Amino acid sequence: MASPVAYAEAVASDTRRPVKEDQLTPHSLAFYMDVVASGTVLGANPTDSPDRVTAMLGSDFAENSLDDHSMWRDYGMAEFFWIRETPDHPWEGHHFTLQVHRLSYWGGSIVNRAIRDRYGRFDRHLRFDKLERLLGKHGVPLEDAPDVNAPTFTRHWQPASQVSVMVFRAHEEWRQRRRGGDRIGDVCTIQSSVSAEGVARDRERYGRQDNRELSGMSPSAP
Repeated sequence: MASPVAYAEAVASDTRRPVKEDQLTPHSLAFYMDVVASGTVLGANPTDSPDRVTAMLGSDFAENSLDDHSMWRDYGMAEFFWIRETPDHPWEGHHFTLQVHRLSYWGGSIVNRAIRDRYGRFDRHLRFDKLERLLGKHGVPLEDAPDVNAPTFTRHWQPASQVSVMVFRAHEEWRQRRRGGDRIGDVCTIQSSVSAEGVARDRERYGRQDNRELSGMSPSAP
């Protein structure tokens, strides 16, 4: 099986050029697969500086800060986070989060223009079972990882890229939803960097949860 890095490099060779209108894919699964496989967004690493991330994603962002030690830039669906010891120190990249759930309310227009130029239009929902199946076919497996938000959400982790995928698994009484809301089995967020040490601590704290059982699926379900 191909490694996540080898897969990402192979896909990147096909996605460096902007896609044409008739080549747009409604789910833009290639983008999500690239992120999970490589641990980057358009090549921007979670440890990159603010200037480097903006060079990759563009200057259309909202900058937010709670204090002098943390800051994040919101590029629409993608958010990058930085920390620093004091105002005299440079910003250090901490992680990024893809707020995939925003698509269900705002549609593909919420996605950064640089991402849409490369990958095409985005659907309002990303189904986890489809993403997991395609990643598996390309040699990028996801492991179940326990999470404090179970069983409302389940978490799935790619060890090599240190990316986690959070999936919406609402309780039965929550299944009634407003139009445009998340659906059971939708990807909610995709996040880096989730270390092996962090996953090990969560497994020790919460146990080795079978996310398929938590979501009401059979462990043998496709």
